[in-house]
Amino acid sequence: MSFFKKMFLGVSGIFLLTVTSCAGRKTAESKSMEQLYAEEGRPAHVRTIAYEPFSVYLKFPADFRARTQSTAYAKISDVVRKISIKVGDHVARDQVVLTFSLEDNTSYQQAKLSYENAQVTYNRMKTLYAAAGVSKQDYDNAQTQYELAREAYKSTGDLIEVKAPIDGYVTQINVQTSTNVKPGDALFTVSNRDGFEAYFYVTADEIDDIRTGERALIEGRNEKIEGRVTEVSLNMDADRKAFLVKAFFAGKPKTLVSGMSVDIAVEAYRNEKAITAEQKELVKEGDGWTAYVVKDGKAEKRELELGREQGITYEITGGLEAGDLLVTDGAQDLSSGEKVKVISADSSKVQE
Repeated sequence: MSFFKKMFLGVSGIFLLTVTSCAGRKTAESKSMEQLYAEEGRPAHVRTIAYEPFSVYLKFPADFRARTQSTAYAKISDVVRKISIKVGDHVARDQVVLTFSLEDNTSYQQAKLSYENAQVTYNRMKTLYAAAGVSKQDYDNAQTQYELAREAYKSTGDLIEVKAPIDGYVTQINVQTSTNVKPGDALFTVSNRDGFEAYFYVTADEIDDIRTGERALIEGRNEKIEGRVTEVSLNMDADRKAFLVKAFFAGKPKTLVSGMSVDIAVEAYRNEKAITAEQKELVKEGDGWTAYVVKDGKAEKRELELGREQGITYEITGGLEAGDLLVTDGAQDLSSGEKVKVISADSSKVQE
């Protein structure tokens, strides 16, 4: 046998011994871990089952509006000359908000002239009547003409100087200076913050889950407001193929304003004494779900009956009871009857 062949066989033997030795150690280590589990129990995090409130919410896109609001509309064709407010400003009822052309409006100028002439005539006739210089009939006629001219002047002025229809906050301005408008065009909206309503639509499949009095939630920027469903229409909207629902929200939200589009969550189901579990605490087996509880230091598999679900949380209607010690982490590795080493889910320490 050559020197090189002897050397090759020697190295190969050493390599095989090394591999065999490593494999043996791994097998020994693996066996020792399984033996450790058999002696001390397989570690698992647990929690004690307790009754708790459980709700299911359905979400819908909604229009958020002040409960009391009014929109001013143009009654003439003209050009917007001045806007005295901005969105968010508070206005009093009959406060001038928007002005059209005063000098260029023929109707306004004629009404103003007629009013001024009637006022002069009325004042003169009043003086004469006091001195018995004219008959009561002439005085009454002058007074009537003056009052008619005054009302005509005021009505024409209201067309030119558009006033706030109610007390409240300006939530929308539809025009700007120099905008040409025609009768019927929306000019601005004033909303009163004595409460808000959300309007949304639900399908025929959802209508049975929406009832008056149910809780409704809207989340804004850094705030959440709670209200109640106040109206559920029984007539389907022919165009939308859905049912109109209204919810009322009291108070004055800080970040939500009338006219916004929001997402509203309506409580469609509530169980005050429910047993619940998160999906990570359950084990999927075929078409069903199971869970493991620890009883007398051993794992016990439970077949579960599930009710409603909200996100990753399930209502457990059968298979678990209050007081059960539910395995929350490690259930996938357990088998029924296996010894369990209970570890606190909060502190990761063995429970005494």
